[in-house]
Amino acid sequence: MTVRRSHARIIVATVTAAALIGAGTYAAVSSPSPSGQTPAPDTVAAGRATPAPSRAPVEAGRSTPPAAEPAQVDAAAKVVRNNKKAVRAVAGEKYQARDVVVDQDGDRHVRFDRTWHGLDVLGGDFVVHTSGTGELTGATVAQDAAIDVSRKPKVAKATAVKVAKKQPAEARLVVDAHAGKPALAWEVTVADRRVVIVDATTGKTRRTYDLVHTADTSTGHGMHNGDVKLSTTRTGEGAFDLTDPDRGGGSTRDALNSTDPPTEANSRAFTDADDVWGDGTMADRATAGADVHYGMARTWDYFADTFGRAGVNGDGKGTTAYVHHDVNEANASWNDRCACVMFGDGDGSRKPFTSLDIVGHELAHGVTFRTAGLVYAGESGGLNEATSDIFGTLVEFAADNPADEPDYLVAEMTGPEPLRRMDEPTRVGRSVSCWTPTIKDLDVHRSSGIANKFFYNLAVGSGTTQWGSSTPCGGAAPVTGIGNAAAGAVWYRALTTYMVSSTDFAGARTATLQAATDLYGADSAELSSVQAAWLAVGVDGSGTVPPSTTAPVIDPVEFPLGHIGTAVQHQLTGRDPQGQSIVWSATDLPPGLTITPEGLISGVPTEKIRSVVRIEATDPDGNRTGLTAPPWHIKGPPAPVSPLPASRAFNVGTEVSFFSRFDDYPDYYLNDDKPVTVETSGLPDGLTATAAPDPDLTFMTKVTVTGTPTKEGTGTIRYTVTDDDGETAVFTQPYTVSSALPPLTPTGYVLPSDTNGTAVVAWDSPPGGPPVTGYVVRVTPGSERVLPATTRTLTLPGLDTKQTYEISIRARGTAVDSAEKVLKLEPSGATVTLSPPSLIVAHGSAVTLSGTVTPAPANAKVVVEQKPATATTWTQVGTVTAGATGAWSRTVNPTVTTAYRASYVPARSGLWTATSPTSTITVRYAVTVTPSTLSTTANKTVTFTGTVRPATAGVQASLQRYTDGAWVTIQSTQITAAGNYSIARAFARGTWNLRVVATGGGTNAYGYTSALKLTVS
Repeated sequence: MTVRRSHARIIVATVTAAALIGAGTYAAVSSPSPSGQTPAPDTVAAGRATPAPSRAPVEAGRSTPPAAEPAQVDAAAKVVRNNKKAVRAVAGEKYQARDVVVDQDGDRHVRFDRTWHGLDVLGGDFVVHTSGTGELTGATVAQDAAIDVSRKPKVAKATAVKVAKKQPAEARLVVDAHAGKPALAWEVTVADRRVVIVDATTGKTRRTYDLVHTADTSTGHGMHNGDVKLSTTRTGEGAFDLTDPDRGGGSTRDALNSTDPPTEANSRAFTDADDVWGDGTMADRATAGADVHYGMARTWDYFADTFGRAGVNGDGKGTTAYVHHDVNEANASWNDRCACVMFGDGDGSRKPFTSLDIVGHELAHGVTFRTAGLVYAGESGGLNEATSDIFGTLVEFAADNPADEPDYLVAEMTGPEPLRRMDEPTRVGRSVSCWTPTIKDLDVHRSSGIANKFFYNLAVGSGTTQWGSSTPCGGAAPVTGIGNAAAGAVWYRALTTYMVSSTDFAGARTATLQAATDLYGADSAELSSVQAAWLAVGVDGSGTVPPSTTAPVIDPVEFPLGHIGTAVQHQLTGRDPQGQSIVWSATDLPPGLTITPEGLISGVPTEKIRSVVRIEATDPDGNRTGLTAPPWHIKGPPAPVSPLPASRAFNVGTEVSFFSRFDDYPDYYLNDDKPVTVETSGLPDGLTATAAPDPDLTFMTKVTVTGTPTKEGTGTIRYTVTDDDGETAVFTQPYTVSSALPPLTPTGYVLPSDTNGTAVVAWDSPPGGPPVTGYVVRVTPGSERVLPATTRTLTLPGLDTKQTYEISIRARGTAVDSAEKVLKLEPSGATVTLSPPSLIVAHGSAVTLSGTVTPAPANAKVVVEQKPATATTWTQVGTVTAGATGAWSRTVNPTVTTAYRASYVPARSGLWTATSPTSTITVRYAVTVTPSTLSTTANKTVTFTGTVRPATAGVQASLQRYTDGAWVTIQSTQITAAGNYSIARAFARGTWNLRVVATGGGTNAYGYTSALKLTVS
């Protein structure tokens, strides 16, 4: 025998309340040893008694549409947001509730479908299980891994349609997470009947499945239900149609043998004047309508009376059925697209596919579609088909119609033999009875035999009974039946609460074990029978013990929320494949907690922490398994980000600004990073506090205190901090406000001018400190000046450069002035010489000034200044650097008589400039003359013209004669603004020695031309 193992052969003996296992697994239970039974020969006994229940059935939990339970959906959605890893969530996902089941004890089970960035996720569905108080107790998740795919397909839509090899077809982009690693894919729907999933990256077909869930492809003949009562609707006087007003308006219509998918447009309502439908033969088209309408009512009643489910969707709305679909169609089907059912008329070898169990079968497909959504391919498809066989059979038993006596055969009324049988599926057609690894590759109608046989054994038991004969696979132990009611309750709860779209037979085993535990208890006979019934079909049956080198298996860990000071106890669970005991250890447990070798973690947490715990399980052979568990959160009151200073000190009049940060670390991981709220009280007079999320770290709250204390005293600042859970902590800071402080002492310097006895005082106040109201500058010898707080410089004119001065600066405060900043201004002690002391030069001559600075400072800076005769102030000619001996020189080019002086400027502030005596360079006028002639006759006019430089206003040009040993002026004229002149006169006979002299103007010494000899005859 081949055994299907869900994970390992050895199963722990307790239900793990918060186990989170993928691909449709939920929790592991003990493996009971059912009582022995001797298999009987393969015979079927007649009779109509239903299998005896082991005890009164327990309600399996009511399934309702999400719209009817918005509070339950919202609560489950919140649980998902807070436990994203539990459902393998990633960014970009959204969830839509599909179904809600609420147990009698208040436990809730909400089923969600998933999208990722707007793309439907096939196989992304999951069920969130919570307690009546909303605490997460588990999750059943279809997909194996979180989504990590590109959103851009490499394979075009048209290419994907070609891969499907069918036309016409529709394609849409999805994420296929049905089995294994999720992938971007094209879902190609062919003629609304078949779906081909094409990998959008590789272009390969990932899988295919049918949208139309059929009874089978075999054929048959016959009429079925005999004389029955129907619920119809009066449409007018004397007219009725097959619409059931008592069951959500479900209707049965004539598909008119159309081969197209039926709609209201291409079908016709059955109407009748006397409300009597059909004649028991196919001659009357209403006969098929009567059979189906009856089956629809019985199926509605079974689900409503047994599970409180009103209709396929659980929303109180009926379903539309179409009979006479296609021509010679030996089939019936449910269509997920229209959520409707269709029934064929048979093909000669089989009668119409309208029998009671077929109607129940097809409507059960709709229940599966609206709950677990089992994909109609592979093992999940076999489970889908078996679910319909199971509930079709249970509807048949509930109706107990003598014309179609209940049994565990499928569609037996349509032909000479049934399409399938549940006691031993291999006896009909090609169905299988025992699980093998190749089951997933079979048609779903064949692989359904595994779950059909499981259900038969669970309801009836193994061996030979009046209902059939079933032999456990591979010599497994006999099974004791628990009756249809209990078996149906277990399967319904497993379907609606724990199965998901990708559930396989191993997952179905886990789901039904959990369902039986929920309904009847962990030590119940029902749970033992569920375990035994799966062993009887080769799922998790006996097998060889794994080798001793196989390491222990640690069950998924979900630590409970803890709190500082509250005792914690958490039991780790797992199993050793060889069935040996496990020794447990753990590192990085929250402070205050310890672990025993048996895996019990307990203690009283002493620190608020988010601890990532590393767990190890070791068996006696030394095999070790490690697991890093999801973070363990130990909650507690909020606190400052950094410790607050023990106390604070302030002064009256001194501005204050400081801040403190508070947060709820690590609790904010659980509440979407919500910051804490902080109320501040007890502040000194003049201070205020503002609290707001820190702009850089929004999960922190920043409290900023600002202002200026106005009153001396002591007190305590109180910060009352409240987190998102409503937990409050108070933090205090004593403070003292002392008397006002003086302002900080200013910094400053004094800079003298180069020569003229003027100095500039400049100062500033260091940052911080009490406010400044003004400044006082005192000069000794001299006076005191009071200046505004904005002033930073003061010019001091008229000082004696040979005098030493003391200059003090102090800042004025609101109550007390600062200490004085004292500066000194004194002679430098240097002597500066200037040579030549005086000199007369011709206009345009260069003059070299020179001198020394003694004592000779290094790199002495000498400033040479001038004051021309035309100016009243000194101006700088230039700066020279004295040599090592203090000697310096500078060449000047005066154009007018100019005074010069040299000053030594000390390198540091606070020293007067040393200035030399004045040197005067006298510059003569430059004069030119041009006579009209130098030889003339008496009394004839001679003209003398020329220029005077510089052309200074008021300069007089004079013509002089040399006589008796002296120059005597004989005629004068004023020069023009351009410096030109002209003198004309006649001379007596003789020889005349002449020149022109320029005088006056006040800028230059007199200048003259060379002598001229004029001959007059």
